[in-house]
Amino acid sequence: MRFKTVLFVLTALTLNVNAQLNTDSLSNSEHLLLLEPEPFYQLPLSDLEIQSKTLRIVNLQSSAVLPKGSFEVAIQHRFGALEGGIDKLWGIDNLNSMRVGFDYGITNHFTAGIGRSSLKKTFNGFVKYKLIGSQISKFNLTYLADMAIDGRSESDWGLTPFYATHRFMYTHSLLMSCKVSEKLFVGLNPTLVHFNYVQETVMSNDIPVIAGYVRVGATKHLNFTFEASQIVGLGLTVPQKENPSVGIGVEYFTPNHAFQISLSNTRSFNEPYFMVEDSPSNAINQFCLGFNIVRRW
Repeated sequence: MRFKTVLFVLTALTLNVNAQLNTDSLSNSEHLLLLEPEPFYQLPLSDLEIQSKTLRIVNLQSSAVLPKGSFEVAIQHRFGALEGGIDKLWGIDNLNSMRVGFDYGITNHFTAGIGRSSLKKTFNGFVKYKLIGSQISKFNLTYLADMAIDGRSESDWGLTPFYATHRFMYTHSLLMSCKVSEKLFVGLNPTLVHFNYVQETVMSNDIPVIAGYVRVGATKHLNFTFEASQIVGLGLTVPQKENPSVGIGVEYFTPNHAFQISLSNTRSFNEPYFMVEDSPSNAINQFCLGFNIVRRW
């Protein structure tokens, strides 16, 4: 009887050591993945994989979605151009636009959000659905659909007749991304922006845009980002945009917050504006300082 007891204890210890050896090489995310089916509720932002830390880069949406049941508030600021110098504190005295957004993870693959921007009093709502990949996948493919509504008063439009449908703009994007290494994450966003109303009758209502971004991790708390987007005609009559919309940024993460500081040659946060309507300059004194605060629960 004692022999059987000793044999049982030795077997249990051996299995435990083997299990430990098999999991020692796993990352923090993978350890949690073994323990529970939906582990990312408990992961702090600073411990997430580089591709899953935030929903946005500077202006562009990333391929990331929120974990099921998580909630996020994003407060985004875009100040004036740097050309104001010290007299205007390099644009901080002026505010081009501000956006407050609320995002929620309905499932581990489906996120929805709403927001309101001061520029043109714009309301927007979006959904993101991850078609391929997960929180720790090297390749991800996500579909984004966004609807924006220009909330200015009818008199500001100067149109006769004016229809409520003039206010609506739609964005559809395929958000493709790849984690090249533990420290490098790249993405490509082929996009179609639709305006219900365009000023010139010969102008296409549908504007194709190609966009991309890079995120480089310095530490688990600190990232550097770069993004750009440009209109592509594809045979359509589209607005002429000499320079691409560009943004560069620095991100700092705590367990529940993301702080993003950026420089961008655009003035807005909604895709129809910064991708299409803004006419950016590539002169550095025309870039604007931006500051975002993101809180996740």
